[in-house]
Amino acid sequence: MDTEVYDTLDAHLAAAGDIGKAAVPMGMLLAWCVNMQLVSTAVLQTHERLILRLRFEEAQGSELLVACGGDLQRQMFNPAGQQFLDGFYGEYMGVFQRLFDTDPYTVRETWDNYQRLAVELTRRYMQDQTQAPALGGVLQKLTGWFKR
Repeated sequence: MDTEVYDTLDAHLAAAGDIGKAAVPMGMLLAWCVNMQLVSTAVLQTHERLILRLRFEEAQGSELLVACGGDLQRQMFNPAGQQFLDGFYGEYMGVFQRLFDTDPYTVRETWDNYQRLAVELTRRYMQDQTQAPALGGVLQKLTGWFKR
């Protein structure tokens, strides 16, 4: 990856009209990364209380995004998260828009919408993992074994 920043709130502010709407797509992705254990130890330690609230659905991913400075930086993710986002983030906003079939800045950050997004992100993540050469074919072998 050429850049150390996947995305920034500033890039979405004009189209969204306000910071709250601009933060929703990136925040929902960040919440999913937290729940999939794809964030770095530094993020977990620095924002421990907020992450705990997020896991209990008492806080939103956009809150964590803003607490992290408003940018999705590569260093915020562990190696598995970086590997996934390096290959996927370029198409994320398009996936988000198609999934909700509307302007991404009109999507409300609800846990029902999060669940809808999480299904698609998890599907893509698992697909990416089954194709990752770094796993030495272990997942492919397990998948083949379970299909028998």
